Amino acid sequence: MKNTKTYLVAWFKFSASLMLLIGCLFVSKLTTSYFQIAFPSALLAMLIMFVLLIMDVVKESWIAPACQPILKYMALFFIPAGVGLIEHVDIFINYWSLLFLVLLLVPLAGLILVALIANLRSGHAR
Repeated sequence: MKNTKTYLVAWFKFSASLMLLIGCLFVSKLTTSYFQIAFPSALLAMLIMFVLLIMDVVKESWIAPACQPILKYMALFFIPAGVGLIEHVDIFINYWSLLFLVLLLVPLAGLILVALIANLRSGHAR
């Protein structure tokens, strides 16, 4: 009897936490479709969950039962992306120099921009 009760409590906690996650995704899908926003609904759902966690509307312990298995097997979610890269390896071979420049110059430009903004802000603070 005790094992059944423990099992049911664990199942209820997992189901409730999964409903919170799916609820955020549902709200984000409704929002993006209603306002016709060209923004990934999964990313908006993560932002909604982040805001709910920051504002203490949702406690971390409430979503932990559903998040722990997802985080445990997260490497499996990257397999389709890896397969996609392998399928388009000819593009990488043909445009490797351009891709290398983009991967080098974009972060460098971001760092320079952040440094300039920080320099300007520190000059105004004095």
